[in-house]
Amino acid sequence: MVINIKDIDINYEIFGDGEKPLLILHGWMGSIPAMAPIWQYFMKYKKVIVLDFPGQGGKSGMLTSAWGVPEYSEMVKEFMEKLNISKPDVIGHSFGGRVIIYLASKYQDLFDKIILTDAAGIKKKTSLKKWIKIRSYKLGKVLLKIFSSKQQYEKKLDKLRKKYGSSDYSMIQSDVMRETFNKVINLDLTDKLKLIKRPTLLIWGENDTETPVYMAKIMEKEIADSGLVILENAGHFSYLDSSAKYNLIVENFLGGK
Repeated sequence: MVINIKDIDINYEIFGDGEKPLLILHGWMGSIPAMAPIWQYFMKYKKVIVLDFPGQGGKSGMLTSAWGVPEYSEMVKEFMEKLNISKPDVIGHSFGGRVIIYLASKYQDLFDKIILTDAAGIKKKTSLKKWIKIRSYKLGKVLLKIFSSKQQYEKKLDKLRKKYGSSDYSMIQSDVMRETFNKVINLDLTDKLKLIKRPTLLIWGENDTETPVYMAKIMEKEIADSGLVILENAGHFSYLDSSAKYNLIVENFLGGK
């Protein structure tokens, strides 16, 4: 199904016909199928709504200008209003967690219960190695502009991205989405956490290196009504690595069937 929001076609699916809505927001460059281990479980007794964020890995339209977390968040709010989705429970993985944090801090009664799964939103500590990679990339771009022809520039810049950029950044193909990525990761949402008033469950993989467990502990400290569950032997995709355990924990938090 498709709905037009902000002149962009947003692809979404609704699974199940239960009374209580459950909204699921995927991670960066994810898609509706990527969240299947969750919606396939809960669709049996809930109305589950899953969407593809525009410009990312699913079937929604592309962005014509760069968005940050605020723009993605307001798109989700408008999506909910157009589909008449009132106070759903909400699950967000990684980037989807960023959007939930922003929305739940700004509109405190928008959601009922919140599940943040390996959520992003706290700016990552920059190691010396990472700092050197960033500076090398920026210096390399300057040197390429000076010493390369226009034809050589894009080809050499792509090699530079692959060498010094993060895996998420280097896989992005468009300038609009590269700018979007930079906007997203450079917005620290730590000060928004204390504004979240809804019951919040934090589920983390103990081996998550993208959003390490220390971030989960900060969120647990800052969000008043929150609790943290750490899944053993799971990584950044804890809902996939330990899907059976993950779904049972979420089900218990949401009140069961």
